[in-house]
Amino acid sequence: MGAILTGQMIKAVIKSQTAESRPYVLWMNKQYQLSDDKFYSLTKSEKKQLIDQLLTNSNMIPTWLREHWQNETGYSFPSGHTLFAVTWAFLAVTLLGFKRHYIVVYMLIIWALLIEISRLCLGMHSPVDLLCGVLVAWIISLICYFYAQKYHIVDN
Repeated sequence: MGAILTGQMIKAVIKSQTAESRPYVLWMNKQYQLSDDKFYSLTKSEKKQLIDQLLTNSNMIPTWLREHWQNETGYSFPSGHTLFAVTWAFLAVTLLGFKRHYIVVYMLIIWALLIEISRLCLGMHSPVDLLCGVLVAWIISLICYFYAQKYHIVDN
C-alpha cells in the first residue's frame, strides 16, 4: 500500500508543478477557441458546466464521453490511472514472479495495458503522460523489490 500511496503523492506533486492540459481540453481549444488557461482557471463545477454547454448538442462527442470529461477536469501529466495500474503490475512481476503466480501476474499486466489504452482513447492523456506514469511506477516497484529482498520477503 505504501507503494501505491507514494505513487499517488508523487503524481499529485508533478501535476501541480507541470500543469499540463488534457488532450481533450486542447481539442476544445481548437474547436471552440477556448483557452486552456481560461479553462483551468475555472472551478470544477464551472468546468463541468462549460463542457456541458459546449458539447451538449455536439454530434462529434457522444454523451458518455462528454460526461466522462466533465468528471476528469484536472491536469494531465502524469497519468495517475497508469501509475496506479502499472505499479500493481510491476509489484506483481517483481514480488510474485512469473513462475509461481503467472495467471495473476499476466492478468494484472493485461489490466494495466487496457487502462493505458483507455486513457489514450478517451482523450485524457498523451503518450508522454503514460510514459511518465510507467517510469514512476517502475522506480517505486524497484525500490519495493530491493527492500523486499533486503528483509527476505521475496526469493532471489
